[in-house]
Amino acid sequence: MKAVLSLLIAACVLQSTVSNAADLLIENVTVVSPEQATPLRNRHVLIHDGRIVRLSDKRIASKDAQRIDGHNKFLTPGLMDSHVHVSDAVGLPYEDTDPSLAALREQFYRQQPRSYLYFGVTQLLDLANAPEAIATFNAQPQHPDLLRCLAAPALDGYPTVFIDKSVRYRAVPTYIYEPANAAQHPLPAGEDPAAHTPEAIVASIAATDVRCVKLFIEPGFGSASDWPILSEATMQRVRTAAHAKGLLVVAHANGLRSQRIAVAAQVDVIAHGLWNWGEFSGKPDVPAPIAALLKTIRDRRIGVQPTLRVLYGTADLFRADALLDPTYAKVVPPALLTWYGTEAGQWYKREMRKEYGGAPDMKVMFEHLKIANQGMRAVEYLQQLGQPLLLGSDTPSAPTYGNQPGYDTYREMRLMAQAGIPLTAIFQAATINNARQFKLDKDYGTVEAGKIANLLVLSANPLESVRAWSLIDKIILRGEVIERSTLAAKR
Repeated sequence: MKAVLSLLIAACVLQSTVSNAADLLIENVTVVSPEQATPLRNRHVLIHDGRIVRLSDKRIASKDAQRIDGHNKFLTPGLMDSHVHVSDAVGLPYEDTDPSLAALREQFYRQQPRSYLYFGVTQLLDLANAPEAIATFNAQPQHPDLLRCLAAPALDGYPTVFIDKSVRYRAVPTYIYEPANAAQHPLPAGEDPAAHTPEAIVASIAATDVRCVKLFIEPGFGSASDWPILSEATMQRVRTAAHAKGLLVVAHANGLRSQRIAVAAQVDVIAHGLWNWGEFSGKPDVPAPIAALLKTIRDRRIGVQPTLRVLYGTADLFRADALLDPTYAKVVPPALLTWYGTEAGQWYKREMRKEYGGAPDMKVMFEHLKIANQGMRAVEYLQQLGQPLLLGSDTPSAPTYGNQPGYDTYREMRLMAQAGIPLTAIFQAATINNARQFKLDKDYGTVEAGKIANLLVLSANPLESVRAWSLIDKIILRGEVIERSTLAAKR
């Protein structure tokens, strides 16, 4: 009897938070959509079977529709974060040696999609992932629409350089063999070079359900500077093969040298901001060589994800009050949040200290913030050039608890505002720009008839304050209404 009663209570709770009605009618709402020059006031929006079917300034008759009173509310498209990694459990070691961490990892994966939705992220693009993690994400009862790309790293290059060689080639089988690197990085015994050409790897990637191929132009972090990368000619072969299959090419590149290579290889999207300025680091304003590269990126219409939170997220490890942020309790399972504060949970902070010779925490934090400031100045310069930006948080960029799902997307938008990016441009970066760049604008990015009904009901106008993106009243996911409070981590 108790079991039956529990099921009935659970059903009532679910019914109160998620609507299964075929029709949904949002009445008297102000529609804020990026293709519109100004908000559309007192609109009525009808949704049927998960898609918007009608917008009108007149009342819409729909007898059996679920209704939302939109008076004093703002209706926007759901946000898209085009740079995430849902395979990684934030702050936990990649390789578990403690069996007790398995439960924390499971709790994280259950909460992760809800945390994205809590901050209005209804579409995600995962740029490098493991199939089993994608399946876990999509198996959760409430989750954003998840699209993905696949990685095509250089043999022995980043990110596989962190994986033990005994499993490296099984973990990322879509690596590309670069003959120019053969002396130091020969093909593993028994591997067929013909199976690891750009054309063969792109063909294998295209046979899956992906949007793009991700390349890595990364010679090293910190003291490392000798990781192998693909030659410009090889990357251009990747681009030719990918475009022939209808795929985009995204490049990990965050420095002057690496972004120059990305531009020469004619990639479609650069997956990071330009914060590593090489010999020009520490210079005021934007040095001429940096400005010249940014102008070329603009002229060639290469998409840019600033990913400003990358360095700030690592800096958060060295802030004594980082875990006291009350928002963490909304997006992190309580047991995991407690673990972050333990000696075991500080493992990555200890690893980072080694790179800085045991320097004080404040010094390490400010070193990261100085580099981050260069990325802020670069993205502001791009904006002044008229470059459309793409919202991407790179959650998590490293195994730091400073990059939390959903919350980091919101904080990325806040950093863009701090960098001088207008609120309208931030809104476009999070909606229509991402949709257009990744050829998703048939379904996403605006509040228009025919689009998938992934929408947000806000209590404030996002064109007046970036804080409006934290004042979400309801999330509408493919026409189903979710009360925001039900998405918070269970205490």
